[in-house]
Formats: sequence, C-alpha cells, structure tokens
Amino acid sequence: MSKFFKSEIIKGDIQEMMELQQFCFRSAMNFVLLDPERKIEYFEALETLIEKQKIFYARAKLSDDPEAKSVIETMKQGIVMLGATPSTTIESMFDDLLRKVQNMRQQVEGGG
Repeated sequence: MSKFFKSEIIKGDIQEMMELQQFCFRSAMNFVLLDPERKIEYFEALETLIEKQKIFYARAKLSDDPEAKSVIETMKQGIVMLGATPSTTIESMFDDLLRKVQNMRQQVEGGG
C-alpha cells in the first residue's frame, strides 16, 4: 500500500465515503417510496459525499504518491466515459453535481 493510502486521515475519509455511498445507494433504490424528510436526508448525504470526494481529490492531486496519481488519472478517464469533455475538470464536475443535488433538495423542500 502506498504512503498516501496508509495515512490514517485518508483511510478514515475513504471509510466515511464508503458508508455514505452505501446509504445513498440504498436511498436511491427506494427514492420514490421515501417521505420528504428521508429524501432531504438523502440529499444531505449526497452533498456530504460530494464534499468529501472533492477534499479527497484535492489531497490526491497534491500528493506525489504514484497510487494517488493513478487515482487522479482514473477519475479523469471516468468523467470522460460518463460524457464529459476531456477539458472538463474534476473540480467543475463536483461543483456541477453539488448544484444539481442542491436544486433537487430545494424542490423537495419547496414541495415540488
């Protein structure tokens, strides 16, 4: 395991992100059945997950660890595979996702 991934902070962040991802996945699978309060919890969890991913990305980007660099490249390739242009930055993708989640949350909060 690389130095970057041996860090207690990074290991803790990864664990938290995995737990949030599991919660979000379960919530998304039952989204239509959720009451408005649970939908808002789901959107809050998504927002937290995206923020944590942004922080993880920033840490990996600043690292000189080869495995961290590999994660960055995989993320860049991943967003292109999902339809982004090669010039799209990971940061802008996270910001766009966050805006979309916040808009959906506002619709639920507003009763829409």
